Amino acid sequence: MDTDIKQNHRFILYITILIMIIFPFTQLILQELSLQISKQLFFFLSKLVIIYVLFLFLKKKKVTLSSIRLKKVHIKYILLGILMGITVHMITMFFGRIQYYLLTGEWLTAEKIVGTLMESNENISFYSIMMIGFSVAISEEILFRGILLKQYQRMNIKSAIILSALIFSIYHMTVGNLVFAFVMGISFALLTIYTGSIVPAIFYHFVVNEIMRIIMHFPEKVTETYFKVMVSPITTITGLILFLSISTYLFIKVRKNNHFQSEKVMFFDRYIILLFLMYVIFLTIYIIKVKYAANP
Repeated sequence: MDTDIKQNHRFILYITILIMIIFPFTQLILQELSLQISKQLFFFLSKLVIIYVLFLFLKKKKVTLSSIRLKKVHIKYILLGILMGITVHMITMFFGRIQYYLLTGEWLTAEKIVGTLMESNENISFYSIMMIGFSVAISEEILFRGILLKQYQRMNIKSAIILSALIFSIYHMTVGNLVFAFVMGISFALLTIYTGSIVPAIFYHFVVNEIMRIIMHFPEKVTETYFKVMVSPITTITGLILFLSISTYLFIKVRKNNHFQSEKVMFFDRYIILLFLMYVIFLTIYIIKVKYAANP
């Protein structure tokens, strides 16, 4: 195996040890010393430490930001990442409700979702969500798509996508997350290779992780209406179709072109913004319809 890849694997192992052992142990020590620090602040600071360590690693390897694909892209690719994040959120809501039904024999309603989220996010500010969400997305995308995926691409494009997604899923450890993280790792990789930048994947990653917490900062009636729409079969089906369609298109393009996207504008690229706006308008109209149906 390539020496650089071995070094990257070792570095990921060190990061995992940092997250799974050193950070929790540090938090326990702080508690024993009666040093009060909120979980959100500690988590944010730990992610800043990881980002700092990442940049030290890149500096040591003499790697530039552009070479790990941390570079600006057209707004349409960021919108594509956000759109994919929204569709994944819909799909996870569906599977979450199925899991709840199998465990309890009852369907998880929008009211129950809102109640649970309000309890768990009671003391989390909007700014904390933004800082923590982007620190997680930036650190993981640099590590897995910026460093690891590019190293694997020296071998084979398909192997690179699968291996980087596999290590990404193992990194998230828990059994319940393994399959989901693997699928997400593949879609993050496809988007990164297609756009030639990790920035769209950062926004995609952020939306998947934090959209529910962001929604909880809207007024309660808006939040309840939103989740009523999210648990609707129509929303789930459209989200699944759109996600699979985009992912399939990206896979076909990436498979045919074992390199980053060229400067030539592709047919799909011309309509990304239109696709994003059409889907947002569809969701908005559906949310308004549900709201007025509930309050005629």
